[in-house]
Amino acid sequence: MRHLVVSILKNDYFRTKSVLFWNFLFPILLYLILVSIFGDMSSNMNLRIGLVGESSLVESVFSHLPSGIEIIRTQNPERDLKYGKIDVCVILPENFDNLFTKAIIFSKTKISVPVEITILYAPERQESIVLANVVSNILESLDFQLRKVKEVEVEYRKKERQAINYSHYILPAVLLVGVMSVGLFTVPYQLALYREQGILKRILASPLRGHHYFFSIVVCGLFAMSITSASVTLFARFVYGVEFPINVSFLGGVLLSFLTFLSVSLLMVSLFKTFSALRAASQVFNQVFMFLGGFYFDVSGIPWPIKAVVLGNPATYLVDYLRGSFGYRTIYSNHFLVPIVWIVLSLVSLFLNWRRVMMVE
Repeated sequence: MRHLVVSILKNDYFRTKSVLFWNFLFPILLYLILVSIFGDMSSNMNLRIGLVGESSLVESVFSHLPSGIEIIRTQNPERDLKYGKIDVCVILPENFDNLFTKAIIFSKTKISVPVEITILYAPERQESIVLANVVSNILESLDFQLRKVKEVEVEYRKKERQAINYSHYILPAVLLVGVMSVGLFTVPYQLALYREQGILKRILASPLRGHHYFFSIVVCGLFAMSITSASVTLFARFVYGVEFPINVSFLGGVLLSFLTFLSVSLLMVSLFKTFSALRAASQVFNQVFMFLGGFYFDVSGIPWPIKAVVLGNPATYLVDYLRGSFGYRTIYSNHFLVPIVWIVLSLVSLFLNWRRVMMVE
């Protein structure tokens, strides 16, 4: 069987130009293109201050900010800050103007009525730090002016929030694209094409058993997946300085992703008799996994009934789990439940249709 594995790798992986491109070169090119286009987008965008709460005083102060700084009302400041919709968020307490008026009144007495303002900013984004300092200086200058005249203290807190480094954030998605190239296309395409062309029947006419051949192509796919994953991570490490975790959790997530996509592809092989039908179905699954799996943008707030597809999509949980291993806050829980359900259902279908899949008479 070792000779069979070597033969499959040599003929179906390393001598086929399309397989070489899509499995090994395309994920690196995709990563390079995405980071080149979107990685430095913030430098070309206007700065945005999120505002939570009502205050005519604060709005009046912010209305005199320089051009290029936009004030945006937000209902979910932490999420908007995390995903770059705003650069800084100012959170005002309820009835801010009334509290401020009381503070002015009681400033002439020994009673202290502090007015607390929370500033959220992302410490890893330089523009967020700069804008937070600008807003802080505005509040401090307001505070100093009132101290001289009314002796009112305005307190504020800075609360660090998670920032997104795009070269880090997109890496798990690109890793899964590479894993899908092998598990969702190369392995099932080889099996379906050999079956349709009658090559599989001739192979199984030899002393080789069906499960030996099946195990061999899975091993080859696992080897190819390891190469493409290592290539992408090393490229990210040496070109963009991405520190990726090498631990059981991260490696287990990549392996589970490969098994999940491979199982889905084997489910399609067991259901579709022709190679053309399999190719069409795999393209549909590929698009659904990527664009409704949160690879390139957040899909957690997508409306029903499309959200049902998101929640039933194994890629949703796999990419979220891998991003969690990079230190990002995960959106979903039970990351393994949906992928394992897909694996079990696919393997059951493969077992029930084994003779038709392997063309065993």
